[in-house]
Amino acid sequence: MAQLPGPGETYLDHVAHFVGDIAAAAAALSACGFRLTPFTAQTNREGGATVPSGTGNRCAMLRSGYLELLTATAETPLAQQLRERLAHHTGLHLAAFSTADAAAEHRRLAAAGFRTLPLVDMRRPVGDDFARFTIARIAHGGMPEGRTQFLTHHSERLVWPADMLDHPNGAVALAALWVTANDPAEAAARFARFTGRAAEGGGECVAIRLDRGALRIATPRHLAGLGIVPGGALPCFAATTVAVADLARLRDCLQRGGIAHRPVRLDGAEAVAATLPPTLGDAILFRAA
Repeated sequence: MAQLPGPGETYLDHVAHFVGDIAAAAAALSACGFRLTPFTAQTNREGGATVPSGTGNRCAMLRSGYLELLTATAETPLAQQLRERLAHHTGLHLAAFSTADAAAEHRRLAAAGFRTLPLVDMRRPVGDDFARFTIARIAHGGMPEGRTQFLTHHSERLVWPADMLDHPNGAVALAALWVTANDPAEAAARFARFTGRAAEGGGECVAIRLDRGALRIATPRHLAGLGIVPGGALPCFAATTVAVADLARLRDCLQRGGIAHRPVRLDGAEAVAATLPPTLGDAILFRAA
């Protein structure tokens, strides 16, 4: 499957766990069977100069999308926002949707009533080069679940190096991000307005399907049936769905890594719910690709 969307398409590109101790968080994600990129500090281009963003990351790059660990590295407004979110809980605080034209999404978000921030030219070092992204963000707090943004990739080869795409647990794709709310209809309406895609269904679980990946907005009771207990104040991001090549191989990795997990049914099919260690936070639902 293509990593980058075509004109008019929207992909669930990646999610990020905000963490205080990135070494401990990386050890926890590795224990789930993911292969992680080296640590890199992120920078922005402002007025022709390179300035620190105040954050750094490690990632599990999948054949479709990726999982990110994000931590504060300096005293900047972006790092302060990360620390504010960490005061609520360690875990999922960022949803990033990819588009072929971040500037067009930036204009659409403003027209939809979101208070937008200036487009960001973000970079992070990869070997002797820099991976580049244009990011469209809304004002801090515009979505109570966390940082919600669009981005356009300009360096696919650097972001998804071929030698980082195979994982011991057989992970291949970021399939969904779960939001939990006491009022799923309200949260779904906001995310529908943000993504420009219609919400489907009702009751305790609402879906927003993208050209790749999906959002699932559910009540705490619905998630409890999947073995997931939200870590933050509602509404919040609570879990991801990751597709794997083989559930038996996945279970073996979780068992060897000492990661708590249980069998569940997801959309009528066999799945595994893994409760992530506190240094990483929240949960992953694994299903067969």
